Amino acid sequence: MDGHIDAVSCMAKNMNYVKAMFSGSMDGDIRLWDIAARKTVCQFPGHQGAVRGLATSTDGDLLISCGVDCTVRLWKDPMRKMMNTDDAIGDASQPSAVYTWKHAFWGVDHQWDRNVFATVGAQVDIWDHNRSEPINTFEWGKDTVLSVRFNPGEPDVLLTSSSDRSLTLFDLRMSSPARKLIMKTRCNSVCWNPREPMNFTAANEDTNCYSFDSRKLNEAKVVHKGHVSAVMDVDYNPTGREFVTGSYDRTVRIFNYNGDHSREIYHTKRMQRVFCVKYTYDGTYLVSGSDDTNLRLWKSKASEQLGVTQMMYLIKNDRESIVNVSI
Repeated sequence: MDGHIDAVSCMAKNMNYVKAMFSGSMDGDIRLWDIAARKTVCQFPGHQGAVRGLATSTDGDLLISCGVDCTVRLWKDPMRKMMNTDDAIGDASQPSAVYTWKHAFWGVDHQWDRNVFATVGAQVDIWDHNRSEPINTFEWGKDTVLSVRFNPGEPDVLLTSSSDRSLTLFDLRMSSPARKLIMKTRCNSVCWNPREPMNFTAANEDTNCYSFDSRKLNEAKVVHKGHVSAVMDVDYNPTGREFVTGSYDRTVRIFNYNGDHSREIYHTKRMQRVFCVKYTYDGTYLVSGSDDTNLRLWKSKASEQLGVTQMMYLIKNDRESIVNVSI
């Protein structure tokens, strides 16, 4: 799916619309895609620099974007173009709110049960939808925080990765960070297992992914190997049984949650370095965004036949024959 004019840097999905996907690029452009139609539905007047983070609220009525231009932008009712039957690509209205802060942002994530979201950069900032300044700030060290994810089972707990090679657990009910783990190389992205919310997986610069139990951080439960260059992003299937990774080695890989090697490898001749990956909420497809400005749609099971199969066609004909005979 083409449309961006620069590398795709981040993506976000909306749990109320399975076929919708948001993407942000290095030139500040934000787009809403209809995956089923494989086309851009709407363009948002984005940021002055690279878009580093996208997130949607739990009810799907708010899109949050952040970037290196030191702004956080809130977009209300981002799905209205999806509901429009007009085929023309349209531009969204201006953002409902623009919050300017002191430093560039590198990531954003929305809490699961409240109107609260977190941004990361020089520090971890907690924001309310209706407040123009952070309601809380966490800081542990002076290095840049690269990614953030709220826990789906414990909404007040969030996990971050930083350029100082650390993975840090925060609890919004506490005034200071809860726990910190130092890795040998930095982690570019983290993701919680939606079915086992005490476990998470980190995408690391050393070509591996590491799955941890947040209650026991002294050792990894599983080391997932296969990539030959830095792993840039990771996302779990809604079933929690597998996850997808994107890497600098220009491949997309699917791992079982407890498997040490990938079960699927996707790559094409034209696809460049993969910066972001997402599963759709039905777990049937996954989407990758790469340096060649394109989004690509993949099947989560390469051998699975989609659409109307021959067996389904025969069953339908048999049922029609039985109805005709009985009449």
